[in-house]
Amino acid sequence: MSIPFAISSWSGWAGTPIAGLEPNSKLTYSSTPDVQNIPPLLRRRLNLLGRAAASEILRHSEKNDDTPVVYASRHGDIERTLAILQELADQQTVSPMNFSLAVHNAICGVISIHQALRGNISTIAAIDPLVPVLLEACGLLAEGHNKILCVICDVSTPEIYREEQELVETPYATCFVLTRGNSLLLSPEQNPVSNNNQDEMHIELRFNNFLSSNSSNFNLKHNGQSWKICKQ
Repeated sequence: MSIPFAISSWSGWAGTPIAGLEPNSKLTYSSTPDVQNIPPLLRRRLNLLGRAAASEILRHSEKNDDTPVVYASRHGDIERTLAILQELADQQTVSPMNFSLAVHNAICGVISIHQALRGNISTIAAIDPLVPVLLEACGLLAEGHNKILCVICDVSTPEIYREEQELVETPYATCFVLTRGNSLLLSPEQNPVSNNNQDEMHIELRFNNFLSSNSSNFNLKHNGQSWKICKQ
């Protein structure tokens, strides 16, 4: 079974250059995300992960927008979570800001306050988040929505949690607007894909690059299942 959809706009940001991905109008590299349009009182509640997500969402949303949002991150704001655990281990008082902003949907909450977003917000935690985001967004389209704002962001895990194969080498965020159409097809593969795309770092930014390229197929995985996205 193939699931048809279209993407009307997309963009991405990364803190440092990523091998194989050249900067372009859809992908930018900078030391800090641009969140100057967010008032200081709200901006101070966003650390690097939050600012990365906000910078990309602001490119594709308008004030009082009722478009549903699908947000995904592998570990959420793991830096705040670790700070809370360290405070508890040291028998210190937990920071109220860290406690309130460590939940998985907190970043979207801050951005929705700034933009007065009125649409449903779905949050996803997954090691391979791109397929779950696409499936959730396509499901929302099937419910009658005309477009879905999707954002995926992450930072490198703290040293205490880092595994030998780190999937996130640098902080990043990517955002795209998924709409009705059949210019793209998402389908599960019966056999494991041979393309090394599935094992590369920052697969979400590579998907951004695929949308801007002349390539016709993009291979990825989720929960051990191989998937393919084809341009029509």
